[in-house]
Amino acid sequence: MGDLISVLLRQLKRPLAAHGFTLSDAQADVLAQARLAGQADERIPALLTALEAVIAESVAALGRFGLRFQESLDADMNQIGGWKSTAEFLEIANEKSNAELRITLASALALAFGGDRRYGVDLLHLARGEYGDETVIARRFLSFASGIQPVGMDWAERIAEWISPLI
Repeated sequence: MGDLISVLLRQLKRPLAAHGFTLSDAQADVLAQARLAGQADERIPALLTALEAVIAESVAALGRFGLRFQESLDADMNQIGGWKSTAEFLEIANEKSNAELRITLASALALAFGGDRRYGVDLLHLARGEYGDETVIARRFLSFASGIQPVGMDWAERIAEWISPLI
């Protein structure tokens, strides 16, 4: 889990830096290990603020297409429209895909570092679906934060109950 947290932090280096939180690969490793050890780190409040900003920015990007996160995951580019050329299509598809990925990663990290369950419904949607790596990430982080192991047919229901008091 420490390696996964560190990798996600590194994946978000540029978006986090755009919101005032810079970190090196070594600092990402230190933050991940501190989280696993349950140790406080003075950078976590700033990290959480930057993660929140990354999520908000990405939600706004999807909103420009008239989509919310869960809808966007299954939206066909023909539903989105607004493109006339291949270049425009690729630009919109890339913006949509980046926004979805940033929401996924930032939500998972906000859950891991701050216990922020506000995005739990979106992570659970990913965990219940077939969205490749994003599904795996959502399952791992929901299990990590909740302490509910991903076994049994009722895992998703137990996670939903864990999330629901704070929604």
